[in-house]
Amino acid sequence: MISCNNSEIKVPGNHTEKADPSQLNMPSISMDSPESLEIALKNDSLNTDIRLKLAAQYYTNKNFDKALYHYLFINRHDNRNMAALFNLGNVYYDMQQDQLAIKYYEKFLEADKSNSNVRCDLATCYMNLNNIEKGISLLRENIKINFNHPQSHYNLSVMLKQTGKKAEADAEMNIYNNLVSDQGGMSPQ
Repeated sequence: MISCNNSEIKVPGNHTEKADPSQLNMPSISMDSPESLEIALKNDSLNTDIRLKLAAQYYTNKNFDKALYHYLFINRHDNRNMAALFNLGNVYYDMQQDQLAIKYYEKFLEADKSNSNVRCDLATCYMNLNNIEKGISLLRENIKINFNHPQSHYNLSVMLKQTGKKAEADAEMNIYNNLVSDQGGMSPQ
């Protein structure tokens, strides 16, 4: 087995010998590349840290099927792993599978009721499933917990506008604009 610095080989007896990497007849790959993480998992398939890194790589590269495989694997072995719950919600959200995203976001919020980003995305999922009132309710709850969460005000504005509540929608958009300008942020497109 190759150690983390890619210049040592573990040999039986738990000692380490220096090796010339060019003599290993292996392609040069980063230790954080999906390939190296897959190799590491072959040696330690239950290593949650490696599996989370690998799933995050796949997610970043928009390889949602592989990301799901690894997040679901973690969730099957530890259904309270917050990173897996959060990221399962995000992957399903990005795949526009809102019902499944809701399942994992709600499980996440059972353990971390104060997470504004998850509740905001959960509200969006409900909106996408034509349950705008539930989305509005979640965003109002979010704003009570964290008034300075700009995306909650923005999304609430959008939902209120869809329900014909233009004055309330405009007020929320004004709050959003003030928060973003105070924070030096940019508006979503």
